[in-house]
Amino acid sequence: MDNKKRRELQQIAWVTRHYDHLQGLRQLPFGLMFLLIAVDKAGWWPWFSIWQPLSGLAVLGLCAAAYWWIGRYYARTLGQVEPLPGQSRRMGVAAAIFLVLFYIAGTVEIARNWPISASGLVIAGGLMVYYWQNGRYRPHYLILAVLMALVSLLPLTGILAIEQVQFFGPDAVIGAFLFALICIVGGLVDHWLLVRTLPIYPETSS
Repeated sequence: MDNKKRRELQQIAWVTRHYDHLQGLRQLPFGLMFLLIAVDKAGWWPWFSIWQPLSGLAVLGLCAAAYWWIGRYYARTLGQVEPLPGQSRRMGVAAAIFLVLFYIAGTVEIARNWPISASGLVIAGGLMVYYWQNGRYRPHYLILAVLMALVSLLPLTGILAIEQVQFFGPDAVIGAFLFALICIVGGLVDHWLLVRTLPIYPETSS
């Protein structure tokens, strides 16, 4: 077996193992949600804040419905893969740890008036861990992690106001926009990696 064929088989095995996490289109609704939040924080769409919490619940419900529908699309066109034993549990624990750290960092950075975005650095750290766990096939998460870290530290230079990058602040336009960018770009590249490796079958009616 030549090296090219061996690499192709290794990539297919890796994509199959991480199939659930490479369904990148499922990230797009949440990216659009954070883009909407950024627009709202910039004052360009005030109805979103006026009708809270109803508007927020409605958007979150639409995102959840879109997430489910896109999952059905992947199942119909690419099939389904049985996850490895314990994989879902590990991912759930990792997500819970990340959310706790993100909440603590966001709360403390505002209470202490830190000159950096600790919440942004937590996101950058999470992306770095995600990249480290997934290896060479997803370098876009390393690039997004570095971008998030740099923007989180920019208030030290005076280029950005700290209120624009702290995720829990009312003026966090840049922070919300960057998170939207991570969801959208990361999702599109993951989807491209998935469909480039696995064949897509035309949908058939049942």
